Formats: sequence, C-alpha cells, structure tokens
Amino acid sequence: MNKIQKHQFEPVSLLTAEHGTLEVTAIPAIGQPNWLVPTALIMSVDECHERIWTYLWRGQEVSVYHLIPKDIEADKLIVLEGNSDVHRLALQTAGELTTRRVRISDVTDVTLSDEEVANIQLPVPNLPNREQRQENYLYQAVTLDGEMYVVPDLDLIAHRLVDLDS
Repeated sequence: MNKIQKHQFEPVSLLTAEHGTLEVTAIPAIGQPNWLVPTALIMSVDECHERIWTYLWRGQEVSVYHLIPKDIEADKLIVLEGNSDVHRLALQTAGELTTRRVRISDVTDVTLSDEEVANIQLPVPNLPNREQRQENYLYQAVTLDGEMYVVPDLDLIAHRLVDLDS
C-alpha cells in the first residue's frame, strides 16, 4: 500500500487563539460511539436517503464510508476535506449533528481494552493483500462531558477507500 501523504499546503491551526478552544462536531454512528471531528474539516452536509458508495460533490466523485448498518435508512452525507481533492470522503449517517466549541483540556483520551476495541464496529474495507496490523479506523477514543466518542483516523479511511476504488 502507498505511504499516506500528509498535507502539502501551509498548515492551518484548528485551535483558536481564544482560550485554546476547538470547534468540533459529533457525527452520529450506530454500533459504536459517535464520531468527533473538527468542524473546520466539514465541507458540506447534504441530504441523501439512498445508500451509496460514491457521491458526486461539486463535479468530483467522493468515496463514501457508512456509519450505519445497511438496514437503517441514511438521511445525510457529510463531506470532509482530505489531504488532497482525491482524498476527500463522505460519511453517510442518520441523525442530527451536534457542533460545539470545546477546550482541549475538556477532551480526555480513553485507553480501551482489547475487548472494548473489538466491540467498536469500525471495519476496514476488504482490500486485496491488506496489511493485517490495523483492523479499524479508531485513532483515539475520548470522553467529553462524560460521553465517549471516537476520533477516527480520517487519513487512513480516505486512503483505503481510494485504494479500493483504484
């Protein structure tokens, strides 16, 4: 598999100068804790009730990752910025997004046992000759106001979906 290429442009801080805060959005997921992503990465939220694998967004095909099982009707797609135009992705889900500004100190990392990690359903798409060392997209589990969230490895998701389409 190709090495994941990080951003090539001037880095932009997601933290504000105002008290070390970050605006985050909780994205609903089923079978796992809701996802927590920086709001600045959300390019659009579009209505979509059909389960799809690619989404035509502003003339570009974007790979879709599903946060809900097949038997639950989706109602939206969240298009997220990637390292490049090719690595943008859309998350398909159902339910309301919640956006809020948080202090970094209010977000606490959680260490999960192997059993807890196994219970979080974050499957890797089936790729030929897939490396076996990482079986899910969990970057970090965190708590915020007593609720657990998943901070996903968006780079890994985008690169795996692009590799799958290739």
